[in-house]
Amino acid sequence: MKHIEVIIKTTYDCNLRCKYCYNSETHYSKEFLPRERFEKLLNLLKDSYQSISIVWHGGEPLMCGHEYFEDVMEIEKRISNTASVRFRNSIQTNGTLIDKKWVDIFKKYDIKVGVSFDGINNDLYRQGTEKTLDAMELMKKKGLNFGCMAVVANDDYDLIENYKFFRQKGISVDFSYMFSEGEAKSLDKLSPEKFTKQAIELFDYWLYDREGVGIRLFSTYISMALGSGFRICSNCSCHGKYLSIAPNGDLSNCGRPVIGQYVFGNIDTVSSIEEVYNSPKFIELLSGSIQRRRKCKESCEYFELCGGDCTDQALIGGDITSPDKSSCYSFCKIYSHIKEKIDEIIENGAQLDMLNPTVKSIIIKCFNVSEQVEPIVEKYV
Repeated sequence: MKHIEVIIKTTYDCNLRCKYCYNSETHYSKEFLPRERFEKLLNLLKDSYQSISIVWHGGEPLMCGHEYFEDVMEIEKRISNTASVRFRNSIQTNGTLIDKKWVDIFKKYDIKVGVSFDGINNDLYRQGTEKTLDAMELMKKKGLNFGCMAVVANDDYDLIENYKFFRQKGISVDFSYMFSEGEAKSLDKLSPEKFTKQAIELFDYWLYDREGVGIRLFSTYISMALGSGFRICSNCSCHGKYLSIAPNGDLSNCGRPVIGQYVFGNIDTVSSIEEVYNSPKFIELLSGSIQRRRKCKESCEYFELCGGDCTDQALIGGDITSPDKSSCYSFCKIYSHIKEKIDEIIENGAQLDMLNPTVKSIIIKCFNVSEQVEPIVEKYV
């Protein structure tokens, strides 16, 4: 089944001003993506893809209001009823605007919710803490599952203490290392060495935390260590598999600002997805990424896992044809540590109930076992 990930930059408007906001250079334009542009994009995509995952992004996407989202969901439903295409929706929001009506919309249309929230550091970087906490309690009360994404910025961020916060709240979390774009360029960034050290310490704490919540980074690397083909976007070749649309209709790879300089066309003027992916800027972006991936493949034992790292990160470093050394360092160190620990568990045998529930779930899924990992050693090796 041919699949594509679509990032909808619903608006650049936002009711917060995060200190590391990578959209700051848009000056928080209040323009919304018109429904007509969204509908045209889906009509072009439906002829080429059977499965379309849509991520509603911003700015703050909820600034568009309840009626807007109900309208675009109905557009999806109408297209799905007349074409062989399935839509899946998720939204990334700061959570401060979530009310009962929003929860009803999320549940009605099965929209997966990710909340951007920085744990015990939220007031330092984002603000709106109490409103977001209230929204999370409301979603829990209404039985709506969600997770959080926390940005790891400078030395003020303690991974273990923030993990404890999310565990106490019973909320899974994805810790995201800050990209130096927009306002983030003015911050003193946490060094790759310190981030890596903290991440490894957190993994060792998290691995045997039997009351623990999920951490997406660790879950992904464990799955990779066990032979799963699953990858996050920064560790796979995303070009041609992702497409982003801005409020003005510009089409690019994923909506991040630096990579956004490669505009493939505008939805108002393109007539097919093939035209988008044959545009000069797409070919230029792809060519530079292929050069980088070749370098990585020739020189790094982790290439098949890392995939040449994120193109946007490489562009931030100034050269699309060369990987960002800080990202390489962190990936290799963190992944190799996780693989070593998982190999020990598999080879030596361990009661699964002694592990973090997320780890237990991944092992069971990979090997179809129940009580302990000893029976799967032969299969694994």
